[in-house]
Amino acid sequence: MLDITTVTDFEQHIYNTHLKVSRQKRNQPFKYRKDFNDLDIKQISYLKKIALFFKNFPHIKIEEFIKAPYNIYSDEQYFDLQYYTTLKATKAYTLYHQKLLMKSPDSIEQLENIQSSLLFISNFCREQNITVCDYINHKTNDTFSFLLHLKDHGVNVYCLFGYDLFDKNLRTVDSELLSFIIGSDLINNLSIFRTKFLNSNKARKFVNLGLQKITQKNNCIN
Repeated sequence: MLDITTVTDFEQHIYNTHLKVSRQKRNQPFKYRKDFNDLDIKQISYLKKIALFFKNFPHIKIEEFIKAPYNIYSDEQYFDLQYYTTLKATKAYTLYHQKLLMKSPDSIEQLENIQSSLLFISNFCREQNITVCDYINHKTNDTFSFLLHLKDHGVNVYCLFGYDLFDKNLRTVDSELLSFIIGSDLINNLSIFRTKFLNSNKARKFVNLGLQKITQKNNCIN
């Protein structure tokens, strides 16, 4: 039987990610913890609960989840490990992505998210043995994979505007099903997001160049 006081490598990663984020948000220096032998039992308990959460929802990025409340509740200076075991943390994560969705495509946050999306698409295509061009047509159990990835925040909608077939494929999906999968906020504002993307100074170029870069090995032009 596993000793409940044992801190796994994954739990250590969560702890040090929390340490880094919490210190950086307060403009304080930090040093990753290496020795966990004397970590308080309550802290270990929180780590195990958080680790279980991430294992149940593997699409959620650890650092993004930990940063979320700092972006939503700007007056708060610190969120301890216990906070991330509560529903308040998951609510903050949801609110963070709602807030991110409304930000300018040229904002730092959006550009960083677009970069992560390009990497996600590249990795997914490699895993599925498909070209980057075929990504927009790929389906998982009869559902466009990109819809599932939008739902799980794996890809950014601005990144998908780089595909000519994005709108066409969306129109083939029942509107109620679309709202169920990716939410009405995204669907109802899609034309606004598209206009922002087309008028952007950075995002449009970033997406187009990024897709070109990850498709070079496939000899495929979107």
